[in-house]
Amino acid sequence: MKAFFLLCAFSVLAAFGVRAVDPAESSKDPETAARVFYTELRRLGVSGLPEETAWEKLRGFCSESLGTALDRAVKEQAEFMRKFPDEKPPWIEGDLFSSLFEGPRQFSVGKAKVQGELAEVPVECSYTEGGETTKWTDVLILSKSGEAWLIDDVRYGGEWDFANSGTLKEALEPEEEE
Repeated sequence: MKAFFLLCAFSVLAAFGVRAVDPAESSKDPETAARVFYTELRRLGVSGLPEETAWEKLRGFCSESLGTALDRAVKEQAEFMRKFPDEKPPWIEGDLFSSLFEGPRQFSVGKAKVQGELAEVPVECSYTEGGETTKWTDVLILSKSGEAWLIDDVRYGGEWDFANSGTLKEALEPEEEE
């Protein structure tokens, strides 16, 4: 009986499109790559640096350059936790892939601006809580690798106090030691 319920649950999830996506299937154009990447981030519930299981699923959507930056940040975070077990490590929580700490509840991918092997895709985001809605537009920077468009960076567009600013790669740069 339990197996029957699990089978039904998986069938319902599949019917509604809640499943892991193969990056190769989704990266033929920059808009689709951006849409699928943001969908996967939401589906996986990523907060802070992606945990190992989430990172395995997201790695295929990212350029080598962004992957290297994320891998380096994971190592730096682990080293920080080893050295300072009672302190809050960098990149432990919050949405690193958007301007808002909580991340978007909804998003809409705009038209890509393509220049050679690079593309900029505006992503209109919104987050509603307590009857108040915050809206902003971040820009995903994608690079072409073979036939695939891969996420290379995020340019944050939020303009409020405490919004992530600059770019994701800048946010992942090594912490300055005192």
